[in-house]
Amino acid sequence: MTDASKAVRRPRPKAALAIVALVLLAFLLLIAYMLVDNSAGASTATLSEDSYAAELALALDGADADIGAGLINEYECYTCHVLGDGSQSPLFDGIGIFAGERRPPLSAEQYLYEAIVLPGVFIVEDYSDSMPNNYDERLSQQEVGHMIAYLLTLTEEPPTY
Repeated sequence: MTDASKAVRRPRPKAALAIVALVLLAFLLLIAYMLVDNSAGASTATLSEDSYAAELALALDGADADIGAGLINEYECYTCHVLGDGSQSPLFDGIGIFAGERRPPLSAEQYLYEAIVLPGVFIVEDYSDSMPNNYDERLSQQEVGHMIAYLLTLTEEPPTY
């Protein structure tokens, strides 16, 4: 046997470390992709009558329509939903009447909760996704509940033009 045939090739430490680092990086990217993919899919999950039940129960506990009216004013929701002509955003007129019919099987409270906290999940026909999508970060559950309580009081029929 020659010396060349006796020699066993041993992996180089730098090459082995580079391969391990690449495998680890690929694994981390896969996990990140799965997390992003799952979060996108969560908002389009099939809805049931239990959708948002726990969050909504917390939000509505002690909800006050008067406080909600102030929050609607504070967050300037009226700019698009009251003062507008209805071409950019659905008007609040009559929302307390038809909120429960807008997105079956969601109740009026569930629909309004979703519309505030996850506005991009359901877009009313003939409108675009123009509502800010960060109210889940800007509002507490209690503030959302106050707003829902107020919106449910808006039972006057929308004007016809």
